[in-house]
Amino acid sequence: MDSKSKRIAKNTLFLYMRMLFLMVVTLFTSRVLLDKLGIEDFGIYNVVGGLAMMFIFFRSSLSNATQRFLNVELGKGNADGAARVFAQHFTLYLAISAAVVVVGETVGLWFVYNKLVIPADRLVAAVWVYQFTLFSLCSTLVGIVYDSTIIAHEDMNVYSYVGIFEGLAKLGIAYAISISPFDRLVVYGLLLMLLALSIQCFYAFYCSRRYAECRIKILWDRQLLKDTSSIVGWNTVGTAVYAVNDSGVNILLNLFFGPAVNAARAVSFQVSNAVNGFASNFFVSVRPQIVKSYAAGDDEYLMKLFYNSSKFSFFLLWIFCLPLCFAIDPILHLWLKQVPEYTGIFTVWILAYSLVNVLNNPVWAIALAVGKLKRYIGIGSGVFLLVFPLAYAALKFGASPVAVFAIMVAVRLCYLVVVLHIIKAYVNLSFRRYFADVVKPVALVVAVSLAVSCALHAALPASLPGTLAFIILTVVMTSLCVYTLGLRATQRAYLLNIIKKKINHG
Repeated sequence: MDSKSKRIAKNTLFLYMRMLFLMVVTLFTSRVLLDKLGIEDFGIYNVVGGLAMMFIFFRSSLSNATQRFLNVELGKGNADGAARVFAQHFTLYLAISAAVVVVGETVGLWFVYNKLVIPADRLVAAVWVYQFTLFSLCSTLVGIVYDSTIIAHEDMNVYSYVGIFEGLAKLGIAYAISISPFDRLVVYGLLLMLLALSIQCFYAFYCSRRYAECRIKILWDRQLLKDTSSIVGWNTVGTAVYAVNDSGVNILLNLFFGPAVNAARAVSFQVSNAVNGFASNFFVSVRPQIVKSYAAGDDEYLMKLFYNSSKFSFFLLWIFCLPLCFAIDPILHLWLKQVPEYTGIFTVWILAYSLVNVLNNPVWAIALAVGKLKRYIGIGSGVFLLVFPLAYAALKFGASPVAVFAIMVAVRLCYLVVVLHIIKAYVNLSFRRYFADVVKPVALVVAVSLAVSCALHAALPASLPGTLAFIILTVVMTSLCVYTLGLRATQRAYLLNIIKKKINHG
């Protein structure tokens, strides 16, 4: 068990290196892009690219299914089974990519021309961006088997190095559009497509050389396809609902308020995604162990991972969300030359949504490991789908765009309660232990750190040095709250032991 924990820690470290670099690059390139493209073109890229990426729910559902089946076979030590999973899923993804092209070039393209609010002189550029994004999506769909294989083998160092390359390439793209004599929006979409294609080609080359199961062949095993289809089918329903809520809400904002509000939402999500990487990268390291523990029948370690990953994921995100929520306006004005209206308040609400959402990640991992998704997706998605109609109704009655994000947070909280009750039927989940090990320490850390942050914010001056001092003090204070109030005595002792070993070896 200790070796498994060390592997999780090592993989988390690699992913953190990747995430920190990408966070800096993302924040810098967003500033350049907003400046060079302008608020209108930046908003157009977000809404048009988002429309094409609505099809990405296929990628998410397929990736989850592939990782699940590969982890199960690898957890059992069945190399032949893993090879069959790889071949069957590769065949399936080729067929799905072809279907996505058909739908994207008909229904999707019709929507761009006839429904989105895009200035007439930018429509041609918007269509080019849509085509580039659709092609990127198809290459990514086919490459899912390779991404999933790397994660299933917990080979996170390669995943991290590719992420660093991706960040450097995006820096180059930001510079290229700033000097391009052509339409900058079109050039940006083209270069992003070429980057996505090159990354998928590398993953295919690496996996085919390193992993025995990665051999391309067309396989149509009816039983395996039936098992896969059950996971993929229900997973697709769930991620389709997520796509409707995400891209659908973005389209609603476009229809009611125009591209400027889409730009504000896009910037807000850039900030949220950068911060959310701290928690999500930790969970990427944990998820293979959750599935493998379930496949091996190690229930004790499975539930230990579940409770601890729920709590730690929240804490990792909270440490960075808290100071950002207080200091978001000065940070945005320091970061961007132009700050679209509503960006600050959007960011605060999106961070709140991320904090609720991060608690669902371990629940979803167990649901995937169990493989019985009918009730989980059927009931949970029914709750989550309320976001779109509630948001539409609120905007129709004249609500501000901020109301959409408040609705997202409230519905996601309800969703979390519902899915916890659903997975209790399949694993040894104790609500008493969940409250003691997750809810209680999380509530205690949030209450104390929030009170101290309010006092610090009121005491420090509203200047750049004051803001920097507030952020540093809040991160330190929140970390201390997590250590003293959020960790059990055994966890604190384990952490201190690791630090002492590092110091002694150093």
